[in-house]
Amino acid sequence: MKEVQGVKKSKWLAGGLALTLAMTAILSACSDSNSGSNAKETGGAASAGKGGDEPITISMMYDDNPSYPYNAAWPVLEQFQKLANVKLDIQPTPDADYQNKLKIVLSSGSAPDLVSYVEHPVYMEFAQTGVFLPISDYMDKLPNLKEKLEKYKISEEIDNWTLKDGKLYGLPFMFESAMYNTAPVIRVDLLKKHNLQAPTTMDELYNVLKKLKEADPKGYPMANLNGALGLINLSGAAWGIGPAYNGFLYNSDKQAFEYAYTSDNYKQYVAFLSRLMKEGLADPEIFTSSTDQWKQKMATGQSVFTYTWISELGQINADGKKNVSPDFELAPLPPIAGPGGVKGPSAQRINFAYVIPASAAKKPNFDKLLEYVNWLYSDEAINLGTWGIQDETFVEKDGNREFTEAVKSSGMIQKALWNVGASNNNFTTVFTYDWFSKVLNNPLVDSLTAEANAKNWFPSVAKVPKLTPADKEEETMRSTTVHDFFMRSQEQFIYGKSTVEKDWDGYVKEINDKGVTKLLEIYNNTLK
Repeated sequence: MKEVQGVKKSKWLAGGLALTLAMTAILSACSDSNSGSNAKETGGAASAGKGGDEPITISMMYDDNPSYPYNAAWPVLEQFQKLANVKLDIQPTPDADYQNKLKIVLSSGSAPDLVSYVEHPVYMEFAQTGVFLPISDYMDKLPNLKEKLEKYKISEEIDNWTLKDGKLYGLPFMFESAMYNTAPVIRVDLLKKHNLQAPTTMDELYNVLKKLKEADPKGYPMANLNGALGLINLSGAAWGIGPAYNGFLYNSDKQAFEYAYTSDNYKQYVAFLSRLMKEGLADPEIFTSSTDQWKQKMATGQSVFTYTWISELGQINADGKKNVSPDFELAPLPPIAGPGGVKGPSAQRINFAYVIPASAAKKPNFDKLLEYVNWLYSDEAINLGTWGIQDETFVEKDGNREFTEAVKSSGMIQKALWNVGASNNNFTTVFTYDWFSKVLNNPLVDSLTAEANAKNWFPSVAKVPKLTPADKEEETMRSTTVHDFFMRSQEQFIYGKSTVEKDWDGYVKEINDKGVTKLLEIYNNTLK
């Protein structure tokens, strides 16, 4: 699910936040007496397995990031096991090939009791085979999960993880609410210097980039961080070509799927980028720059406009003030309007799921396993998994939490949390808005998020067709061919090897013949 998933995210903090955070000193070990949460619980017992029972052992497949390798001595992990009265038999699996190894484990029939970080394509492939436990059949034993789903009003996204049989087979990893943490970003000091207004439309953006190019002919005003799909993920909704499922949009008025990349909106998109490239207004490496190269271009003033995470700006601005000018200031903007309106990136709030193999239902400790899963969605577990250890990584006063001075002064809040085992996607089921806001530590995110909600900047999530196994097999056979041709053709249009004036109709016919027509038939049949 390429466009739906968006830019590949850190396995420890989905949403791209990990791109903004570097290494810092390791926090000291924390006392077992600090639980990390005093919050009240919802929907049943606060902790699983309490009451003097012996702890049960739960085996778990764990996505192990080499930058933040698994550590059995993490204080947060120790507290998870203590509070839930369980012993976790962790099976670390290298992140680099996790999804492929996951498929092997699921096919073997010997999957552990709990499997973390199952991405949507793998989930959909195996959920229909009977390998996963139908979570929706056990919601009466998961009141904390049920309460969170209702509280967060996340049914639109849950529908994408619900199969045609009406059942949910995964335990969702969720963000409490949408956040405007990616945006178009521009050098506002240069706008002021050259008496220019911040662009609000794509035509205005073109004119501003042209003026800035005239002021610095050696530069390329627009740069890009995350390749061709990354740019579509961040700007596509404004162009009316996203959010998409493998390039396919659901038209709610027509109640049908359509292919975005043969639409007039997409034609305008590639024509716009082609014009920027031809006139030297966009970086020739717009689809190939590495993160370090992109940062260098932005921090040295070679480029002055981009789409990125707002939390990236602190370090780039610091470098720019030192290397370019004391007035250097990159600042985020509201969405720049295009054919799709004033829309930012998708407010997608479920990035992956945890799963329980169906075979677990036959094990003697199955009820205890469900108690543990229910506890994972409790306030106690969520707070421990995000904020960490009370008085070590956070303090609480009058019901409000703040990170400790040691964490805030470390320079990298996220890494300080990783060092104690917090903010770990393998254990944490929910990232709350308040916590995420304080990790980002940028008041602009809060103010722009409030504006985004008030002005409806967040588009609906992409609708995912509910495919049968036969449909999925057909999709797999055709979608790679379609995607490869789309990517190759997009590059040719943007770099001027093809033109929309001469080559558009041929492109549309060929990509339809290569599989778009058949895929549309499959996807629209799922709606009947």
